[in-house]
Amino acid sequence: MTNDGMTHDEARDALGALALDALDAADRAAVLAHVAECATCRPEFATLQDAAAELAYAVPPVSMSPQQRNRVRARLLARAAADSASRSSGAPVREAGVVPIGTAPSARAAATRGGRGATARWLAIAAGLIAVASVGTLVRVMRERDSMSQSLRVAAAAQGSRAVAMDSLRAAVADRERLIANLTGPQVAVMTLASSNPASPTARMFWDQAHDAWVFVGHNLQAPKAGRAYQLWLVTPTAKISAGTFVPGANGEAVLRATYALPKNSLAAVAVTDEPSAGSAQPTTAPFLVVASK
Repeated sequence: MTNDGMTHDEARDALGALALDALDAADRAAVLAHVAECATCRPEFATLQDAAAELAYAVPPVSMSPQQRNRVRARLLARAAADSASRSSGAPVREAGVVPIGTAPSARAAATRGGRGATARWLAIAAGLIAVASVGTLVRVMRERDSMSQSLRVAAAAQGSRAVAMDSLRAAVADRERLIANLTGPQVAVMTLASSNPASPTARMFWDQAHDAWVFVGHNLQAPKAGRAYQLWLVTPTAKISAGTFVPGANGEAVLRATYALPKNSLAAVAVTDEPSAGSAQPTTAPFLVVASK
């Protein structure tokens, strides 16, 4: 038994109605007093309060259809007519929880508890039905939110991929533009390399003296042996400077680019030798492509 004659079970049945603020002042005070003292009901009531707060934001208001309004109106009119008929016939009209004057105190307490318990049970049932419908709507709304969030992440990822692809294309275009400038600029010196090999490969070296850029373009080049590569050399009167190694493609074509600052009058020749694939510090074989600078 708890405050105001309310049992633990009665108070617990009324927790849902209390969370939805559906109790009258007396019952609300009695249930709150029980919750304050009951270690079982206190956390359960807190959970129901949180759920009720979520439902207030998750469930959109739904207007009644004309048919529903007509049915509710008909029921209310029928109940009013029945109450009026009972009063006209002299039969006492007794509401749940209301005890006639003159009833013994013990009977009044029992009737009050019974009426209160019935009210709480009906309110708890109503609250439960509302909660079930509302939770279903909440779950649906949350799923829709998660789906839209996933779609947003996919769209953002796709946009990021497109941005990366665009950046890559811009870089490729800029690289091609630099290559064209290295081949066609006003200060580009062109040297044709002659071959000492019967297969007669050919090559040209483009030296963009304004930007210290070198572009070697070879044709009809045979593939080097396994573990070998071709190495390009810039030859000056005092040194042989490596400009990098390369392996031609299956069609015998090769393009090698390098950046090296060299005074305009210091280049004596350009040569290509066959070297180990890692390259050599100095040529170890005779050049098979060579041109003397003019």
